[in-house]
Amino acid sequence: MDILTPRGQESRKWEDRAVKIWSSHYPDIIYASTDKDTPCVVDAVLVKNGKILGVVEQKSRPGMTVLDFNVTYEKRWLVTQKKLDDASEIAQALQTKLVGFLYFPEADVLLVKTLMAPGKGWVTDIRTEHTRTQATINGGSAVRLNAYIDMTDALVLYGDFNG
Repeated sequence: MDILTPRGQESRKWEDRAVKIWSSHYPDIIYASTDKDTPCVVDAVLVKNGKILGVVEQKSRPGMTVLDFNVTYEKRWLVTQKKLDDASEIAQALQTKLVGFLYFPEADVLLVKTLMAPGKGWVTDIRTEHTRTQATINGGSAVRLNAYIDMTDALVLYGDFNG
């Protein structure tokens, strides 16, 4: 499993930092992580007062500045379409929203956006295209259907750079 490699462990640290930022802004909403030692469809569920508020797809973009994301990538977050489809099925089954968390380690910034809502479907602009991208966090390449999610109006949560 990718999470067991050095790069996978680094990714786990970035997710932990993203969760700390989330929790510092929303202490009453629990980010309940799925088991990182097994392949899970979603990364977490958001819970408040015992009620599931959403399921989370979380990614980190180390080495990418927010400016580069905004300009070069036109504020579009690349996620495989299969990952989005699978996560949205979980959200739909739970009758809750699918929320995207995109973390930039160098800036200590977390972008948060609702991607799908039950009964409404996708609630953000998503462009799809077959492209060659890195296969896993550990490298390789794969051609697959990728989604490019518009994060223009995402909620921006700032960390404190103190970890």
